[in-house]
Formats: sequence, structure tokens, C-alpha cells
Amino acid sequence: MKRRASFLAAAAALLAGCASIPLPERDGVAIYRKKCGACHHPYAPVELKPEKWEKTLGEMARRAKLTQDEAARIRAYVEPDLVRPANSH
Repeated sequence: MKRRASFLAAAAALLAGCASIPLPERDGVAIYRKKCGACHHPYAPVELKPEKWEKTLGEMARRAKLTQDEAARIRAYVEPDLVRPANSH
């Protein structure tokens, strides 16, 4: 019985780690899911810090061979959820 309880606790912890924040349903979500989700889990915009997104968007656009339009649409999708300090531009 103890063994089963330990297994169930470990499985629950593993599944909890796999849970993610739902993607916002707005303009750009389809291309974000298609292009970003083709290779990996598409992160909700709030899951990464703004500075990480800046680095990631450029790198992933190159690696995924996004057109300028696709990259701009994905950036526009992600940006509304990025929290920046009031004094940053």
C-alpha cells in the first residue's frame, strides 16, 4: 500500500510539472500554435520574462525560418502579456 501511495504521489507531482498556463485566445494564437508548437510546447506569454522573450523571439524566428510577417504576428501575439516596469520603453 505504501508503495502504491508513493507511486501515485510521484505521478501527481510529475503531471503537475507538465501543467501549463492556457494560451490567450486572440489574434495570432493560430500561427503561434502552428509555428512554435511544431517543435516544442508553445509557452503562454506570461510564462517567460520580457527579456527572455526578446532573446527567444529573434532566435526562434531564425531557427523556424519564419517570414518577417510571421515573426511580426507572433511578436504582436506575445507582447500584450509582457509585464514591463513603468519606466522602461
